Amino acid sequence: MPSENRLTIVGIGPGSPDLRTLAAEEAVKAADFVVGYGPYLELIRDLLPGKEVVSGSMGRELDRVRAAVDLLQEGSVALVSSGDPNVYGMAGLGLELAPDPSEVLIVPGVTSFTAAACSAGVAFRDAVAAISLSDLLTPWQEIEGRLRLAALQEMPVALYNPRSKRRDWQLSSALDILGERDVLVARNVGRKTQEIFWTNSCKLAEDDALREKIDMTTLVILSGKGIFRGDACSEAGVNIVGIGPGGLGHVTWEAKRILQRSTRIFGAERYLHLVGDLSPGEKVAHSGPCPERMAARFLEAKNAALRGENASVLTGGDPSVFSSGWRIMDQARGSVGVHISPGVSAFSSVAAKAGAPLVNDFVLLSEAQDPSGISAMAEAGFGVVIYNVKGHEIVSLLQDVDPARPCALARDVAREGEEMMILTAKDLQCARPSGFRFTLLVASANSFIKNGRIITKRGYENKYSY
Repeated sequence: MPSENRLTIVGIGPGSPDLRTLAAEEAVKAADFVVGYGPYLELIRDLLPGKEVVSGSMGRELDRVRAAVDLLQEGSVALVSSGDPNVYGMAGLGLELAPDPSEVLIVPGVTSFTAAACSAGVAFRDAVAAISLSDLLTPWQEIEGRLRLAALQEMPVALYNPRSKRRDWQLSSALDILGERDVLVARNVGRKTQEIFWTNSCKLAEDDALREKIDMTTLVILSGKGIFRGDACSEAGVNIVGIGPGGLGHVTWEAKRILQRSTRIFGAERYLHLVGDLSPGEKVAHSGPCPERMAARFLEAKNAALRGENASVLTGGDPSVFSSGWRIMDQARGSVGVHISPGVSAFSSVAAKAGAPLVNDFVLLSEAQDPSGISAMAEAGFGVVIYNVKGHEIVSLLQDVDPARPCALARDVAREGEEMMILTAKDLQCARPSGFRFTLLVASANSFIKNGRIITKRGYENKYSY
């Protein structure tokens, strides 16, 4: 294989061209070959002229990855994954079969559950779990254990693959385990046929016709502790814009267009500096405690909107995941419309840099919590991502985690001064890192470290021989 030929695993977002990142489009355009599932390739048809395209069918993931690896003998290859490659995507199998995982580039994308949350005005302030109800690759007993743990913690839960024609009982079982909650149903997120509505778990469990609306293209998000529920518009004068974790490549086309037409842009200095070349609009930062800063930003953005202008408030990562964007929605309620533009989440960027640590179920936590709860999540098979960790907290957070479990400790990923350590839980404790503002990632079950990357087996070895 020529050394210049590279495998890039590309997250194309949930479907709309507006929610692709600039880096994703560039990666596809730069590749000699593009490999992917047929319906996903159809979503990026505008990027494929002049490309050698290899299209696969449902259930042929191994064949697609093998084809991508074989084609490296002839040129560079983009292996397409919908949403984000680390969220039930192609990152794990791609790295597992790649000749050298350290040479594979993973381009993170906007994932469906955050895009759905932004469309509905939902923000996760404390925690959220992502769980797939498909037992094709994961035994139901393990899925049920994770559901029960999420129920015990009362955390919001995003259910992927909730129901299919041949698999319809798992959703009812999950609803029973998770108990009475408000439920957001989001179908075909980010596509022209998108449909989003609220119901509750009791009604969903009892109404056969309502459950018939749910299929494999649907996300079911159940509310829980720390969730914020506001209002969002498809277009508005006030915009909350997720610009990703850093670097212009993580910006979506929708975010770019919104910023280009905004006359005033509000946010932290580092975010304003990042988008400086995208928009001629006036850049405004505010000082003081977070509630005061967000109140000032909202007031000025609202006044601009009332004058018929467009204004944007920037958040790092995605507005729905542990950002202060909910404060804007809270103040806007009943007074002015707000549009929320999703972005690549910080956890996706960390996971992409680490390799494929989160291709199974995972939990996001906004800050360090009781170490016993973290070890219970890891033991149940969850990947666990904890934001805002201090170096001196690492030893206690990992004290009851399997010593051999792969972990990543990161700071400022995709920004200047990027730092990342990839070690086992035992070795990371021994390293005793110092500092603050770290993101700690405990990889999903069935993961290992190879050539400096974390690779998680999603269960394809139970379906295929390879």
